[in-house]
Amino acid sequence: MSHDCPAKGCTQPVSATMLMCRPHWCMVAKPLRNAIWTAWANGLGAGTPAHRAAILAAIDAVNRKLAQR
Repeated sequence: MSHDCPAKGCTQPVSATMLMCRPHWCMVAKPLRNAIWTAWANGLGAGTPAHRAAILAAIDAVNRKLAQR
């Protein structure tokens, strides 16, 4: 199972276990990537408000960087 990378304009298929494609994931600041993993809590935090907020913040951060190009 997969989905498209959520970065604006990216149609790269991404495994269901990953948030976004590698190039776009690498654009996410390390503290925000850490926040996603911390909120994930080995799967126990999946779908929690903290995890969803961290995911949305990461997607927004990448899309803002892409818009500046």
